Amino acid sequence: MKIAFIYIAEPYQCYHAASVASALSVIPGCDVTEYYSFPETVQHLARIRKAMHAPAPPLRPLYRSWKTRLLKTAKRLDQERLRVLRENIGELNQYDVVVATEYTAGILKEMGLTRPRLVLLMHGAGDRYVNDDHLVRDFDLALLPGPKVEAYFLQNGIIRPGHYNVVGYPKFDVFEAIRHEEQPLFPNGKPFALYNPHYQRNLTSYSACMRTVLQGFRDQTLYNLVVAPHIKIFHKGFGVKAHLLERQASQDILVDTGSPAMLDMTYTSQAALYIGDVSSQVYEFLAEPRPCIFLNPGKLKWRDDPYFLHWTLGDVVEDPADIMPAVARAQARHALYRPLQEKLFRETFGTPLLGASQRAAQAISDFMKNQVSERRHAA
Repeated sequence: MKIAFIYIAEPYQCYHAASVASALSVIPGCDVTEYYSFPETVQHLARIRKAMHAPAPPLRPLYRSWKTRLLKTAKRLDQERLRVLRENIGELNQYDVVVATEYTAGILKEMGLTRPRLVLLMHGAGDRYVNDDHLVRDFDLALLPGPKVEAYFLQNGIIRPGHYNVVGYPKFDVFEAIRHEEQPLFPNGKPFALYNPHYQRNLTSYSACMRTVLQGFRDQTLYNLVVAPHIKIFHKGFGVKAHLLERQASQDILVDTGSPAMLDMTYTSQAALYIGDVSSQVYEFLAEPRPCIFLNPGKLKWRDDPYFLHWTLGDVVEDPADIMPAVARAQARHALYRPLQEKLFRETFGTPLLGASQRAAQAISDFMKNQVSERRHAA
């Protein structure tokens, strides 16, 4: 059985799929090849395999025409991703299985993918509404992180029995291996808060709150601060936005606009306090329950909205002037939220927490064996 893993976006995808590709490659009869679009992906894959002492399947670049490369240069990454998929249909049609971590890959069949079974290995496990989750229906098999997503997808008719498995979150397996590389981030020994704004324009707190957060932490002595926005915030502007933010770094404020630590749970595992808006990284942070603050400068009507379920796990701040008072009382108020944090974390990722990579690999192998058996019976 020939299996292709495709990484069609930034290297964050590696931390969700690479461990599954390695686990699948050692199952007898499974021949795995990985394809990448972003050149930086190569280094991230190598780092993961080294940390996990895991086999590295053959790695190939996805074909990208000059028109596609031009779209990347212009930071039109959504259009570039679609062109990359279209330009590689012939290559991918040589395989029995194609595994992707992006909903976008669901359109491969419309583009002419005919032979392979299409498998979705979800990345992220947040509550935010995603306008292309309907594409999950186009996958032959969806591998889900936990019962929360399973219930949502079933309720909305996005998945059907026999074509999905709840396997957990492979990224935790990767982190368990990589965490041994951790070094203290600040020499002064103080705990740090993590500010992790999302990129989506109508939901992010980045523009409205960044200045207040930076100045507020300069004016207090309890915490250091790590500013690690979603990497897609920096897609536009030809690096200007990243450069201006990096200039705000100081001895007590670490600004990260693109290092591996943004992707591998370094910050979410070590922070004493999470400040954010709608990023699913808050659920990774809650592997160890800790205080959270959510920023809602747009005054969205979020209560009783399932897409903002995580905002029930900490204080929600609408006025930027109230951010630092919320920071000051966060530890004292954490006891109010901890039981629900623990409950939603279990519902998001299930149990056991580790071993998802092997479960996902076995689910793919078993699914394909069943497909072969069904074809034989049909014949």
